[in-house]
Amino acid sequence: MTTSTIVFFHAHPDDEALISAGTIARAVDAGHRVVLILATDGGAGRCDPNLLGDGETLGQRRWAEAEDSAAALGVSRIVHLGYSDSGFRPVLIPSTRRFRRLVGLVNSRLIPARFRHWPAGSLCAADPSEVAEKLASILSEEHAELLVADDSIGGYGHPDHLAVHRSAAAASAHLGIPFIQVTVEREFLTSSADLAKNLGLEVPKGFALPDMSRWYTPRSQITHTVDVSSCLSRKRLSMAAHQTQASTETNLSVRTMAVFLSFPDDIFELAFGTEWFIVPDELPAQFSELFSAVTT
Repeated sequence: MTTSTIVFFHAHPDDEALISAGTIARAVDAGHRVVLILATDGGAGRCDPNLLGDGETLGQRRWAEAEDSAAALGVSRIVHLGYSDSGFRPVLIPSTRRFRRLVGLVNSRLIPARFRHWPAGSLCAADPSEVAEKLASILSEEHAELLVADDSIGGYGHPDHLAVHRSAAAASAHLGIPFIQVTVEREFLTSSADLAKNLGLEVPKGFALPDMSRWYTPRSQITHTVDVSSCLSRKRLSMAAHQTQASTETNLSVRTMAVFLSFPDDIFELAFGTEWFIVPDELPAQFSELFSAVTT
């Protein structure tokens, strides 16, 4: 059996658990060395503050959770690229009274870019070439033969996911390492709430957004899938490691991770038994048994 090193590159702790954990586990089972790189600490998220220890930040806790997730999947090495979570949108520079009055429109496109900025030290505030160089350095160090990272839409459009995609594309082109995009089939995603209801599951209010028509990748553009049904127990452990992402600040809301972890095994397999990819060119031969080409 020919084995190689595969690098999975994601924006935040828990991204790997949700969309690539099964493939990571299958790659490990096939004898490949898997390296997981996370660009940020995920510290701009939210959680039940009671989960954090004295003086512990959310970013520190989420990194510890990522290490537990990686261990559950059999990852050989996990690397933090060194950036903080950018959050979903830039914030307003509080420079004048006029713009402070616009705080309610802080994320509006009506506010010129010069009055918005990404937090210092965050992924989106970094020079894109710097990020790509850091990634390329690790790829070279690991003698990686395949890079897996976010799709060109950034999944649901998160700026950190978009930055990861751009950096992955640049590092791949520089080193000549094949880069494939991990994604979710859009049609499956948009029908998931209806599917859950048809299966008799209670779907919490707000679990599915009213419009996901531009999220992830349409079926027609997906080239490969991975059947991860044999690794679902480890994928569930990976997801469960991200305890903060299944928690809320109050009892008035619900987190999607908590809903996913509540699924019985048969429903969990329906929801997470397949992972989806876009392969722009022919896969290297040593990975052909891992990724299955979509037939039309």
